[in-house]
Amino acid sequence: MSTIRRPLEQICFAFFLLILIWAPLPFASNREWAGALLCLLVTGLSILWLTLRAFNQVRINESVWRRGRWALLMLVLVQLWTFFQLIPLPRALLAVLSPQANAWHVTEDAATLSLDPAATLHYLLVGCAITQGFFLALALINSHARVKTLLTVLVLCGVFQAAYGAFMVLSGLEIGFFVEKYAGLGVATGTFINRNHLAGYLVMCLAAGIGLLLSQLRSSGESTWRGKMREWLKFMLSPKMRLRLYLAVMVIALVLTRSRMGNVAFFVSLSIGGLVALYAGRRFSFRLAGLLASLFLIDMLILSRWFGFDRLMARFEQMEGQPVEAEGRYWLDQFSWDYVRDFPLTGSGGGSFYGIFPNYQGPQLRGYYEHVHNDYLEFAAELGMPALLVLATFLLYCLWQAVWVQRERLTPLYRGLGFAATMSICWCLLHSTADFNLQIPANAYTLVVILAAAVVCRGLPSRRS
Repeated sequence: MSTIRRPLEQICFAFFLLILIWAPLPFASNREWAGALLCLLVTGLSILWLTLRAFNQVRINESVWRRGRWALLMLVLVQLWTFFQLIPLPRALLAVLSPQANAWHVTEDAATLSLDPAATLHYLLVGCAITQGFFLALALINSHARVKTLLTVLVLCGVFQAAYGAFMVLSGLEIGFFVEKYAGLGVATGTFINRNHLAGYLVMCLAAGIGLLLSQLRSSGESTWRGKMREWLKFMLSPKMRLRLYLAVMVIALVLTRSRMGNVAFFVSLSIGGLVALYAGRRFSFRLAGLLASLFLIDMLILSRWFGFDRLMARFEQMEGQPVEAEGRYWLDQFSWDYVRDFPLTGSGGGSFYGIFPNYQGPQLRGYYEHVHNDYLEFAAELGMPALLVLATFLLYCLWQAVWVQRERLTPLYRGLGFAATMSICWCLLHSTADFNLQIPANAYTLVVILAAAVVCRGLPSRRS
């Protein structure tokens, strides 16, 4: 049996990584056809794994499952609620659950909580794919080698997006995913549509790369200047130097996105993640502090200045001296609060914001908005406050697991992944206040995979360095 199980597990893991690589390529899977294809690929892999599990050809670590099932349950509950929004309900029950939805339906027949069932169905399918991604990560990332492979793949994906996006800006070609760009001209977008979403994806890949670099830190045993010089030369010729260059390329692309909150969220999440890592190390690490300081000084003050850091700062300076009301997102948030007040418990249906918001949009805000530039408000408006609290609990639970891994695990790689998860969660909590990264399938899928890997690292047996 063991001779069969291992190749089958490797095949499933390889397909899992291929899906992770594919998700950001076709416009971050933020098109109906791309989102449907992502659902098909993830569901197909899930069916394959469950079939093999039924014949006892693959298995899941019991310790990982005990810790991961609670987070998985929270995601499943959100998908079950979205499914419930699609069920036609008697009007008397609908009037109790959502008086506003009951008033908006024009027929007297049974009606759904969702005011846009077609959009909610697509929302449900993508949500199920993201939930399955979390489950597959729990099932397939089951060894030290696979944790390292996952981090490496994320770094390479980030480097590709960074190099491609930067090349399109610097060369003037401006081509997205096999089509000429019609949005985000003059800034890096990679194969994404929106620069802010590329920035969010790069931050997660940077977190993975920094976590991988932290896992390779070793205390120097040399005390003489010759020994230290020898250690420095070894570093310059080692894979760690190559990884450091990869991080520099991603930082350059992050600056080229000109995303204000994307860059702020990166440096703030890096600071918080670094402080957590220093605390979790039980004693102060000068090597860790030096590495984090180099990320700030070298990347922000030197490399980024060569690639338009002044233009990014100019975008911040434009905000100075202007009233808050001059920012379009201010009014978008204000009108969205009115939206949430009408659907506080049940929401208007997943994915229905673009059709419902014009009823709340005031004259101060012009144009068409498909999403709120605030993930918290969008989840509350479309799914209701209880669902938002479930998702927040999911993030906090995963954050606890990630911090615990850094505090208790003896394996440097697991602690590095714990740092990556901690930094990714901090980025998510901050960037979600000004954008809608979690509404983008590729970003949401990548985030849950990183969080699942942190849960996995807590359940796997620890290895000393």
